[in-house]
Amino acid sequence: MKKITILLFLIFPIVLFGQRAIKGNVKGADGNLIGVSISTKDNSQGTLTDSQGNFKLTVSDKATTLVFTFLGYVTKEVVLDQEKEYQVFLDKETKQLKEVAVKGFSGVIGQARRRLESVQSVPESVVTLTSQEIESKGIVNVQTFANTIPNVNFTTSQGVGNNFITVRGISHIRNGESPIAFVIDGVTLPDANLINQELFDLAMIEIVKGPQGALYGKNAIAGAINITTNQPTNDFSNKISLGYGSGNLFKTQLSFSGPIMKDKLFYRVSGSYRKGDGVIKNTYLNKPVDYIEDLSLRAQIKANLSNKINATATGQIINTKAGATYYAAGVTTPNFGADDFNNQAVIADQFGTSKLKGNYGNLKVNFDLEGVTLTSSTTYNKSDRNHTGDLDFTSADILRQFQNSDSKTFNQEIKLSSKNKETTKLTWDLGAFYQNSAKLLYTQATADFGFFAPPYAPTGAQSTLAVSDFTNTYSTLAAFGFVDYKVTDKFTVSAGLRYDNDHIKQDNRTLNTKPDKTDSQLQPKLSLSLKATENMLLYTNYGRGYRSGGFNQANTVRFNEGYEAEITNNYEFGIKNSFLNNRIILNLSTYYIDFKNQQQYALLINGSGNILIGNFNFPKSESYGFEADFKIRATNYLDILASYGLSKSIILEGTSTYSVGANNSFNVAKKNTPLVPQNSYVLALESNFNLTKKVSFNGNLTLRGTGKIYWHEDNRAISSAYNLLSSKVGIAVNGFAVNVFGNNILNQKYITEYFGQDFSNGSGDLAWKGQPAVFGVDFSYKF
Repeated sequence: MKKITILLFLIFPIVLFGQRAIKGNVKGADGNLIGVSISTKDNSQGTLTDSQGNFKLTVSDKATTLVFTFLGYVTKEVVLDQEKEYQVFLDKETKQLKEVAVKGFSGVIGQARRRLESVQSVPESVVTLTSQEIESKGIVNVQTFANTIPNVNFTTSQGVGNNFITVRGISHIRNGESPIAFVIDGVTLPDANLINQELFDLAMIEIVKGPQGALYGKNAIAGAINITTNQPTNDFSNKISLGYGSGNLFKTQLSFSGPIMKDKLFYRVSGSYRKGDGVIKNTYLNKPVDYIEDLSLRAQIKANLSNKINATATGQIINTKAGATYYAAGVTTPNFGADDFNNQAVIADQFGTSKLKGNYGNLKVNFDLEGVTLTSSTTYNKSDRNHTGDLDFTSADILRQFQNSDSKTFNQEIKLSSKNKETTKLTWDLGAFYQNSAKLLYTQATADFGFFAPPYAPTGAQSTLAVSDFTNTYSTLAAFGFVDYKVTDKFTVSAGLRYDNDHIKQDNRTLNTKPDKTDSQLQPKLSLSLKATENMLLYTNYGRGYRSGGFNQANTVRFNEGYEAEITNNYEFGIKNSFLNNRIILNLSTYYIDFKNQQQYALLINGSGNILIGNFNFPKSESYGFEADFKIRATNYLDILASYGLSKSIILEGTSTYSVGANNSFNVAKKNTPLVPQNSYVLALESNFNLTKKVSFNGNLTLRGTGKIYWHEDNRAISSAYNLLSSKVGIAVNGFAVNVFGNNILNQKYITEYFGQDFSNGSGDLAWKGQPAVFGVDFSYKF
C-alpha cells in the first residue's frame, strides 16, 4: 500500500501553456441536455456535456467562439470573453415535424469506463438510459431496468433486500457476493441488500456487461450497473410527483435543488415514499402478503472550494418494511412441477414481515491539477435487514423462521485521471482502494414440538429448534490502472489491470471457530477497437473476472466449511453500427466465458431440523452466447426497438448431493447451470413528440420474453418460457405531466424462484410467485 501511495503522488501535473480552462452548463426547455457537442469554431478542440449537462474544455488563448450542436435543437454560437463559466440555453427547432426530415437518435453519453464517452464508441456491450428515457419507460428500480436488457435477469424473493441478478450465465448466489458492481455516482455499494432500492431523481442509468474488475473492483465479475443521480445545481429547480396503483399502492417523489451561495455552495434534497397492501394473496389468511412501505431520502451538498477544488457530500437513508416468506406450497400434493400453477398457492398460517434499514454516506473531493484530476472518495455504509415468517409454509403452525442479516462497510479510494479531450490520444486512470466489510448472518428456526410426539397435537408454543450465528469479515487492498490509447484515428487499444488482496475471516459463534484465509487475484483487461467506417465500430476484448470466496456456517453433506473464489476468463467480439444519419442502430456481440470454481448456493434442513445454508463450487464450467440490439426511427412519431440474448451455461466438471434420503451424490457434468434463462428478448414501440410548442406526448408498449430456466443442477425442475406485456402513456403540459401504466397486462402466471424438496429436505416443493397484472397513474410537476 505504501508503494502505491508514493507512486500516486509522484505523478506531477502537466502544465499547459497558452491555454485556459472553461466550463459551463447547457440546458433546454426540459432541463439539462446530455451529449451536446461543443467545439471551438475551427474544430481544433471539443467535448460533450455530461449526464448533468455540464462541460469542461481547455481551449487555446486564440479561440474566440464556441459552437453548441445537438440533434433537434438550434445550433448556437457563443463568443468567448474573459469569463470562465458559461450558462447556455438551446432552443428546440420550431419547424413542424411534418415539414422536416426524420431525425436520427441522439448520441448517448455514458460512463461505463468511469469517464464520459459516447456509448457507440465504447468497446463494450453497454446499455444506457437518460433521465427522459428513465421516465418514459417507467424505470423505478434495478429490476425494471434489467427487464429491458437481454441476457440480464433480476428477481427478488423471501424478503426485502433478497435480490438475485444473473448476467450472461453468471448468477447471484444467496448470502454470497453479487456478480455485478452496483455503482452510484462513481461509488460502488458493497451490500447486495441495497441493489434493488427505489430509484428516484436520476440523470442516467446504464449497464456494462463483461468483467469490469479493472475499473470497478472485485465481484464485478459479470459487469457493472452505473447510476448517476441529479446533482446540486446553481439555479433553483424542483419536482414533485404522486402516483396510485393496484394493491392500494400510493407513492410520491420529490426533489429540490438550488444555490446556498451562488456559484459557491449548492444543495439537492430528494426523496421517495410508497405504501401499498400488495397484490399476491394468501388464500389461507385471505389477504395480500406482499405489502410494502418504503421511505428513501437523499441529501447532497456541493461546494466549489476554489477554482481547482470541489467537494460533494452525500447522505442517504432507506427504511423499508415489506412482506416476507410467502412461498407457494403444493395445494393437493406437496410436490409439483415449476409450471403447475394450479397446484401452487400461498397458504402459510404466518404473515411474514421483513425490514431493511440502510444508511449511506460519501464524501468526494476533486482536485483539478491542470493536466490531471485527483479524486478522493470516502464511503461508509450500514445495512440492517431481518425477516420473520413461516418455515413449513402450510396452514399448520409447525415451524417458524427468523433471520438477521447486517453489514457495515468502509471504503476509501484515491484515483488520478487524465482529462478527457477529443484531441487527446492517451487517457488513463490510476488508483488505490481499501475496504473493510463485516457481514453478520443470524438464522433461527423454532418449532411447536407437540407435532413431533404423541399425541401429535399443537401446543401453541414455539421453542428454539436450531440457531446459526456467524460474521464474515473482508479486508481488501487493491491497486488499479487503465489506459486508453488512440494508435490512429481509427484504431484504439485499451488496457487495464487490477490487483486485489482479500483477507477473509469468520467468527462462528455457533461452532466456536474462527477460520480465516487470504484470496488474491490479478484482473487484466484488454480491448481493441477499430472504427471501420464513420458509422461502424468493430471491437474485441478479453477480461478476467474475480468473485471472492468465503466461509459457510458448517460442514454438511452439500457443502464444506469454506468455498473458493470464482475466476472467469472472458472473451467478447462485437460490432456497433448506425445507418441513415442515426435513424437505425444495430449492435451485435458474442461472448465466451471459461469458469474456474463457479459458485452455487445450497440449502439443507438436516435430520435435527437445523437450517443449513451455504455455497459450494463447480470446478469447471462455461457460458457462451449472443446479443443483438436494434433500434429504428421509423418516423418522427415512432421508434421500433428489438433486442435478443442467447445464453448457454454448462457445467463441465463437478458433483452435487441430494438433501433427502441417503444424500446420494451425482455427477453434474454436461448439465445446464441453474438459474440461467436460456434466452431473452424485448420488443418495444415508443413514441415521443411535441403535439404543440407546450404539449408533448410519450408512450411505449413493451413485450419482454424470458426463456426456459433450470432450477437445480440435476436439470429436472424446469420453468417454461414466458412473456410479459407492459405499457405506459403520458402527456406533459408546461411542466405538468400525467402518465398511466400497466405491467404484466395479460396477467401471465410465472415464478421467479423454485426449491425442489430433493434439494432442501423440506416438507415439499416451494415456488416464489411472479407479480400479477398491475395498473396505475402518476402525476408530476416541475417548477
